[in-house]
Parts: sequence; C-alpha cells; structure tokens
Amino acid sequence: MTVVETLLTLFVMSVLAVVLISRYERLTSEAQEAALRTGLVNIRQSIELFKMLNNRNPEDINELLENEVMLPARIGKEGPTGSIFVHKYLMLQATDAKGNIIDPFGNPFSYDAWRGEVKSTTKGYEAW
Repeated sequence: MTVVETLLTLFVMSVLAVVLISRYERLTSEAQEAALRTGLVNIRQSIELFKMLNNRNPEDINELLENEVMLPARIGKEGPTGSIFVHKYLMLQATDAKGNIIDPFGNPFSYDAWRGEVKSTTKGYEAW
C-alpha cells in the first residue's frame, strides 16, 4: 500500500466519522426536543389536574411531586368499577442537586405560580 492510498483511506474514514458524528448530534438533539415536549405536556396537565381538584395553582412545581391524587381507576359502560388509584400528580422526574425538576438538557424548569405556567430555561426553548 502506497502513501497515497493510505492518505486516501484516512481521508475517507475521516469524512465518514464527521458524517456519523453530525448525524448522531442531530438525532440526540431531536430526541431531547421530543422529551422536552412530552415533559412540558405532562407537567402542564398535572398543574391543570391539581388546579381542578384544589381550586388553586400549586405553590411550587415540586408540590406536584409531593402530593397525591386519588381518582377512579376505570370507568366502563356501567360506570366506575369502584376501584381507585392513588398516585402523585406528577410521576418521577429528573431533578438537580437542589431538588428542582430539570428538562432533558439539564436545566431547571421555570414555574410561575400566579399563572400556573411552566417553561424550560434552556436557551432557545423558553417559548415552548
């Protein structure tokens, strides 16, 4: 194998590595965005459920992780089955060292208790 062939092989391998790395980064970003959308929907629905049952917004977003809600487990054609389930308003979420719920990018969510609004603090995703 000549020096030219070796250099050509290294060049092709470098191009493939760059393409694969950029694709991996794009897929990672898309996955984080999808997780952020899902997380925001879950938190917002939990806030709405809390507000509906307690006639107020949670004082802190972590209140959703601490308090439990009791609801009918199944409603069939004949009505409720009589069984119930008890769960937290918001199921297990990733938190930072201070106990703040964090988004998929590792930044804490911002919560306005007066309005009952939650947002990401990650740059570029604040308006989601």
